[in-house]
Amino acid sequence: MQIRCTYCQTMFAISRENMLAALEHMEENKLIYHDAHCPKCRRANRVEKRILERAFPDWKNALKTMEKEAVKPAVAPEKPAKLSVSPKAAAALKTAAKPAKKTAAKPRRKAAGKPVKKAGINEFHPKPAPKAKGKSSGTKKK
Repeated sequence: MQIRCTYCQTMFAISRENMLAALEHMEENKLIYHDAHCPKCRRANRVEKRILERAFPDWKNALKTMEKEAVKPAVAPEKPAKLSVSPKAAAALKTAAKPAKKTAAKPRRKAAGKPVKKAGINEFHPKPAPKAKGKSSGTKKK
C-alpha cells in the first residue's frame, strides 16, 4: 500500500506483513488509527483502520493462517557428516580459536614545540571590509 507523507510529501509503502500487524494491533486495542512512520523525515502519519481494511480485505483469514503456520514444527535440518581431521590440524584450529593477548596501552606524550593555534571564530567569519568614505558612485541626487 502506497502512502504519501503529509509532512515531506515522500511516497512510501507499507508491506502486507506490516499492514497485518497494524490491523491486529488496532483490533486488540480498539484503535481507529495506525501511525505509519515516514522513512525520510521519520514523522508519524495517521492511517485510518478503514483504509487499511480496504487495502487488505481478507486480513482476518490471513492472520489465522499465519498463526497456524507458526504453530507447526519446523523441519529439522539434516546433520552434516563429521569430517576426519588430523591431530596436527585439530591443534592448529584450537590455537587459532584462542584470543590474542592484549598489551597495556602506553600513555601518549604531548609533542614538544609551539602550541597549535586552534580555529577561532574569525577564521570562519572574517570581519567585513571597512566601508569607503565619501559619496558612492551609484546614487545621484537631483
